[in-house]
Amino acid sequence: MLYDVIVVGSGIAGLFSALYAKKTGCSVAILTKSNPFRSNSAVASGGINAVININEYDSILHHINDTIAGSDGLVNEKNISDMCHDAPDIIEELREMGVGFDADNCGKLKQRPFGGTSAKRTCYIADRTGSAIVQKLLMECRNAGVHILSNHQFLSIAKYKEKLSGVTVLRRRDSQVIAFACKSLVLAGGGYAGIYRGHSTNSQESSGDIIAAALRAKMKLSNMEFVQFHPTTLVTNGALVSEAARGEGAYLVDETGERFTDELQTRDKLSREITEHIINGHKVYLDFRHLSPELIETKLPSTQKMALNSAGIDVTKELLEVTPSAHYSIGGIWTRGDTSTDIPGIFACGECAVTGVHGANRLGGNSLLEGIYFGRLAGSEAAKRVKRHDFLPIDYAVISKELRRIDLIIDGESHFNINAMRKNLGETLFKKVGVFRDESTLVDAYEYASYLFKKQYGLHCVNKDRENNVELSSILEFKNALYIAEAMILSALKREESRGVHYRNDFPSRDDEKFSSPSYVKLLDENLFEITFENVALDDLWHRFKKVFTKLKG
Repeated sequence: MLYDVIVVGSGIAGLFSALYAKKTGCSVAILTKSNPFRSNSAVASGGINAVININEYDSILHHINDTIAGSDGLVNEKNISDMCHDAPDIIEELREMGVGFDADNCGKLKQRPFGGTSAKRTCYIADRTGSAIVQKLLMECRNAGVHILSNHQFLSIAKYKEKLSGVTVLRRRDSQVIAFACKSLVLAGGGYAGIYRGHSTNSQESSGDIIAAALRAKMKLSNMEFVQFHPTTLVTNGALVSEAARGEGAYLVDETGERFTDELQTRDKLSREITEHIINGHKVYLDFRHLSPELIETKLPSTQKMALNSAGIDVTKELLEVTPSAHYSIGGIWTRGDTSTDIPGIFACGECAVTGVHGANRLGGNSLLEGIYFGRLAGSEAAKRVKRHDFLPIDYAVISKELRRIDLIIDGESHFNINAMRKNLGETLFKKVGVFRDESTLVDAYEYASYLFKKQYGLHCVNKDRENNVELSSILEFKNALYIAEAMILSALKREESRGVHYRNDFPSRDDEKFSSPSYVKLLDENLFEITFENVALDDLWHRFKKVFTKLKG
């Protein structure tokens, strides 16, 4: 099949990319691994930030400054400014589509406070904002004629003479490898927090497939060490308790019933405080009991239902025990301001991309905004390129390589349990590369990930059936997760400071002299990574120059 633009991913960023590319008259397809409602966008419940009513308490400048402050010194100020200025128009566009944000009787949008913000600027739809927007966007895409190809698992980027020619995917219903040609490719397939299996708000499908494929295609990644932990998730299964709960007034208390922290701090600081409190022998709970049942039922209905179904807790009468879990990956594919990457014709947006608007720590309510803003931009830019380029042939050797890889995984004799390996990796990452880390824990994690990397070749399907083989998908995801884990751990080892969500006990201070730059990752060989920092490279060059200059002067 040939499409002008292929979008990989069906979250908010991918759907907006497809919609904006389609508006120009391009033929557009969305490839999604499973059901679009399994995306992180669909479960992002809290809301979307935008300054709707400019007054003495809030302004677009305040939104910009809050975002910059939350980023902890690692930021693209121009991208932040552009995004925040566009936020009110984005909300208006969504409303024109029919997205029903909560409003008062006069039609004025309601807004709630989120952590790290200086005013109430988070627009919401109860506590199901993401799913409501995804549902509306899916309808818009279908009505516009975008082809949505579900259950197509992304495998690799196809290149002809080092130029984009298309993609290869696994058609999950029959385990066939197929290729799609395209002139432009938008990568919008989400993040990698799901590799912290057992300690993540994400589904296990959030294994960084798109990012791993970009890495194998020799594309540049950035800031892989920054993984945000959400402060409040169910202690039983890691399910997300939305920041909307704290925004609407729920308290954080310990077993004594006493509040011990500021509930609306930025997520990095709050996660560390909660984790420290737990390490010191306490339990941590969300307390809704002082809130009226009417408020809970109207503004937090999904939270109330989830607490009852998953933990057996009636939040109107009982405390809900919580703990931090891996939630959002700030690192990903390096992009320019227009969402282009280091391979012409490939654009990236959403959680899989690094746009510089989150820096070292994301503010709640900014992820949906980022996805929409850069999704629209990626779709428009991808469409512009279509008019200037022709389709390139897909090298059959690429397809043949993927065919052999799939056949080997299905037909070989399995020596290991895939579920146990995924769980063990998640447990190791949570303990060693979690809210707190240091050189010793990172080295331990790297050694274990390297051990699993060698053992992965013994992973084969026990079930040899090619129809909807869930085991095959899991093995492919795990192989991608190992690439992601090694890139993440090595980046964390190299960043010898604490900044945002990256907190090292052995380097507890921020070091702007050496590390005020993003980190960059390139794959040199199958398992050989190059980690660099612009500032460190410049610093080394400066010291060499100073030595030469001193000798010449002498």
